Amino acid sequence: LTELSGGVWDFSDYRAVAAGSDVDLMTHLVEAIATDEPIWLYPGDWYGFLCGVTQRDRVEWATEPTKTENGLVCLCVPSVRNGHLTTEMVDFLSAAPACLLNLNLYPTLTLTERQSVARQLAPLLPKSVLSISFSRGFGLTASQLGVALVHRDHPYCRRFDQQWNWLTYFYNALAARAFLAIDLEEMQTVDQRRREWVHSWLSERDLPVVSSGSYYVKSFRTDNPLPAEWQPIVRGDVVRLCFKPPQVGC
Repeated sequence: LTELSGGVWDFSDYRAVAAGSDVDLMTHLVEAIATDEPIWLYPGDWYGFLCGVTQRDRVEWATEPTKTENGLVCLCVPSVRNGHLTTEMVDFLSAAPACLLNLNLYPTLTLTERQSVARQLAPLLPKSVLSISFSRGFGLTASQLGVALVHRDHPYCRRFDQQWNWLTYFYNALAARAFLAIDLEEMQTVDQRRREWVHSWLSERDLPVVSSGSYYVKSFRTDNPLPAEWQPIVRGDVVRLCFKPPQVGC
């Protein structure tokens, strides 16, 4: 992550927690917090944050969290709402007591964008849990193994110390092997090919081509009503296309 951020991020004072999948870890965290604290999700972002929540009355979709001493906001970086991290999303994170950041698509941004995002998030990292899995942007699509990074002074490190020790005990060796298998140079080469494939797909269909943001998610608004068959990919007034480009590379 430090290398992907262009050296902006420094995790020397962070603890790493491993789990069977990133969803397992995020589900555990969101469900535990929701028992007595509020959870906020950014409108249009990932529904997966809700997959294990039984306290649905404590979860709210909102662009601005309610002022409180406790609670957790959750966001994908970049967001699966539109493939970007916007100023409004940074404000959303800044206003919260604690953040859960799903970084799975972060590597799919260009280096310039990764550095920009890293600078915007740098002040927020000490209060955040950063979650990744070795799928999607991190290139090992056969694995959903999850790792989270948390600052050692974060209150969650004390609150969930026993649970996280157990999770890491079972999965730390697998996580280490997965990290060692990552070839960042090859990963970026593959990302560029996939980015070009997505842009070609959009161009061939006379759809807007936006070069910025993650190639996995492209969103736009339309001037006219859409056919009924498009409705499953419409969220409010936004059309969202989620891509899974062909497997390319070595």
